[in-house]
Amino acid sequence: MARDVFGIEPPAADEASHVAALKLVRTWLEAGDGAGTVFFVVDAPDAEGLAASAIGAVDQRLPNSRNPSGLSGYVYGVCTDDRYRRRGYSRLVMRALLDWYTAQGIPRVELHASAYGDALYRELGFTEPMGVALTRWAQ
Repeated sequence: MARDVFGIEPPAADEASHVAALKLVRTWLEAGDGAGTVFFVVDAPDAEGLAASAIGAVDQRLPNSRNPSGLSGYVYGVCTDDRYRRRGYSRLVMRALLDWYTAQGIPRVELHASAYGDALYRELGFTEPMGVALTRWAQ
């Protein structure tokens, strides 16, 4: 999925880079640097762990006529454990996240969809942006 969404090859679960990345995220969250980041989860109904999760954040952008506050939401990711697919859990966490954005007065939310979630996101009102979205990675 990381290849589809971000154009990168995900590391294997046992690779040192994957473990290091998890430590960075944990440190970032524990330090409070994740303020404005929100998580919605569905606990696995018959096992330990999560069945599904959605992670979102709030960005401050320049205000404009359609968005006077300049606040914008970004969906970092929606994941569902393979054992719990096709049960509506991704829809549930996405609706919770979108409701949270609405309650915060955030009028605009964007995401980068993979083929797995494209139909769901369109059903929830997401459309393709005007213009071409481009990304540049530092060399």
